Amino acid sequence: MDYTKLSSYQNPEGVLADRLAPRTDKRLSMMSMYDLCHDRSVLDIGCNNGYFVREAIKNQARRAVGVDKSDCIIGARELARQENIKAEFWQLNVESKEFKRFCPQFEVIFLMSVITHLKDMESFLDWLDDRIVYTLVFESNHGEKNKRHIDLVTKHINFDTVDYLGPSDIPEKPHHLWICRKFKHDIRYPQLAYLPVEFVPIDKIVGWDEESILRQDTTYPLDSEKFKALKEDIRIRGLRRSVVVHDEKDGYFRGFQGGHRYLALKQLGYKEVPCRVARGLYFKHLKR
Repeated sequence: MDYTKLSSYQNPEGVLADRLAPRTDKRLSMMSMYDLCHDRSVLDIGCNNGYFVREAIKNQARRAVGVDKSDCIIGARELARQENIKAEFWQLNVESKEFKRFCPQFEVIFLMSVITHLKDMESFLDWLDDRIVYTLVFESNHGEKNKRHIDLVTKHINFDTVDYLGPSDIPEKPHHLWICRKFKHDIRYPQLAYLPVEFVPIDKIVGWDEESILRQDTTYPLDSEKFKALKEDIRIRGLRRSVVVHDEKDGYFRGFQGGHRYLALKQLGYKEVPCRVARGLYFKHLKR
C-alpha cells in the first residue's frame, strides 16, 4: 500500500509518526457506534482515512459513505479493500455544486473537526439540515473558542435533542463532541419517510392545538424560545420538513407528527401545508 496516500491527521492505522490513535479511541469510547449506525445509512463529511466509515460498516450500517477532497480518499479505499469492507468513498469538495446536488439524505451524518475548513459555514449548514434524517455527530475544531460552533449548528439545523458528550482530545488541543438528534417519530416509524407528499389546506387539518401539543410526552410551550426559533426559521427559510397526517372522513386530516411546525405555519398565515399522508389501512398498520 502507498502510505503517502494516508492522511497524517488523526490517523489510527499506526503507520505515521504523528498519528493520533488515542484520540480516535477516545471518540469511539464516547458513543455507541452500533446504536448510531445499525441498519442505517451513514455519511462521514471530511472522512480522511475513512476510519469512522469502516467502523460504521463493522457496526452493521446499511450503507456508509466517506467524502473528502484530498488524496487521502485513495488510502481510505485501500484500507477498506484490505479489510473487505463494502463502503463508498467520494473524492469531492463538499461545498461544490456537484456534491450538493447529488448527495441524498442520510440517517446519520458525521461532521468531525470540519466546520472551520468550510468557506461558507452558514450556507453549508442550511443545506445540511435537509440531508440529516435522524442524527448529526458534531465535533468542533481545535480551540476552546470553537466550542461555540455548536450554537451555529443549532441555529441552522432544528434538533429535538443536543447532547454534549465532552472534550474529545487532550487539553492542549481541545475538541468537543455532541450528538444531535431530530424527528423521533421517523425513528419509531421509518415508513413515514416514504409516504407521498400532498399539499393540504391548513383548515382541513384537525387535532392539533396548543392544549393537545402540551399533553405530549416531550414538548415545549408556544411561548418558549425553542418555538420562537422554529417559527422564525420557517418564516425566513420556509418549511423544509413536511408534517405527517392521516386521512379522516369528509376530506379532513388528523395530525400525527409535526404539531409544532403546523402551529408555526398557522401563526405565519400559511394556507397550504406540505404533508406526508397515511391513508386508511396503512395508518392502522403504523399504529400497531
